[in-house]
Order: sequence, then C-alpha cells, then structure tokens
Amino acid sequence: MNALADHALLGIWERGAGCGPVARGLLLLGAALPEQSPERCAEISIGARDAAILRLRRATFGSRFCGRANCPRCREEHEFDLDLGELLADAPPRADGEIALGNGLRFRLPNSGDLAAVVRHNDADAAVRQLLQRCCLNAPSGLAWSQSLLDEVEGEMTALEGATDIELRFDCIACGETWSDRLDVAGCVWEEIAARARRLLDEVHGLAIYYGWSERQILAMSAARRDAYLQRCFT
Repeated sequence: MNALADHALLGIWERGAGCGPVARGLLLLGAALPEQSPERCAEISIGARDAAILRLRRATFGSRFCGRANCPRCREEHEFDLDLGELLADAPPRADGEIALGNGLRFRLPNSGDLAAVVRHNDADAAVRQLLQRCCLNAPSGLAWSQSLLDEVEGEMTALEGATDIELRFDCIACGETWSDRLDVAGCVWEEIAARARRLLDEVHGLAIYYGWSERQILAMSAARRDAYLQRCFT
C-alpha cells in the first residue's frame, strides 16, 4: 500500500469537502484501491472497505492511530490510542462474504450502496432493519423480521467482518459513566485527511507569498524541505 502523496491528499479532500460520509468513504477506498473501478468499490463490503482505508492510513500517517471521544453524560473528552499493525494483522482483506443461518436464510455483507440507501433514515432501528433486509439473498415473501432474527444476523456479520469492526470501551474519570462505541473508521481517517490538507494549504500559502513559488512547486518538495523554508520565512 502506497502512502498518499500531498497533491493526491489535497485532491481527495477537495472532492470530498462537500460530500456526505458514504461518498467520502468511497473516495478513501478508491485511493486505497486505485486498480478498482468506482462501481466495484461501491460493492465492496464495509468491513473490507475499512480494512483497506486503515492500510492507506497506516501507509500515509503511520501505525499509531489516536482519536478522541466525548462522554455521553458529561461531555468530558477521552483519548484512545490504537496500533494499526496489530489491528490489521487480524483483518485479512476480503471483498465478499456470505452468512447462512440455520433457517436457510442467506445474507451478504453490507456495502456502501446499502449505507447510501439508509443514511437519511431518522430511526436508527428502522435503518438497521432496512439494511439487513437489503442484504438478504433469499428472503421469502412475507418473512417476519423479528428482533431476534435481526440480532442474529447482525451478530454473524460482526463476527465475519472481524477486526475491522472495532468497539471502543470507555470509563469516564469525571463522572463514572461507562460506555462503548464503534469506531467510524472512514470518518476518523477523513478528519485526519482534512487536518493534513489544512496544514498543507497553510504551508503553500506561506511559501507562495514569501518566495512566489507555485502550489505545484511547493507540493513537489519533501515535507522536511518545506519545513526548513518555512522556518526561514520567520527568522
């Protein structure tokens, strides 16, 4: 997996700045798997999508993955720190997977197209129900989608997606609240991309004003050389 060059990173940020989370995830997946067509990327399961995005993130930013979460009760900020090397060792790439239940029902894993179909749902439970119904490959007419059936399918999908389904657990030191939350891989990596893009734009802006260089010339420099020039601008 190759790291994102600075000009490519800025291009992804520019295209995704006005998009929703599903489209941004597909942009990141396309950068991670440039050999795949956009149509094929949309068919790749969310677990495989997240594994590919994490590999791209590791190549671009390194193995240490840090983030923050707020306590749902008191809003105290908590940090988490993940080792992507360990995480990805348990997440072999897989683009497809199928689940067979004891009652004969078969399901595929959800993909970005499925997420796009339910993303505007106001009711989270209804969105999950619709998502799982879309993934059923042989649902008979009039099937009763009981909560126990939905829970069973969701559990099987989580097990199949493996290490890319990351659940974080927190204990709030401020109020004692304990909670867990699933890591939004594409969302967190997008935030890092956006932060890096803003820093790059600041660097280009400063060097262009001081030296008159073009964006292309500045981005062609290594980060170390750009930093060295920036330090000389203010000495």
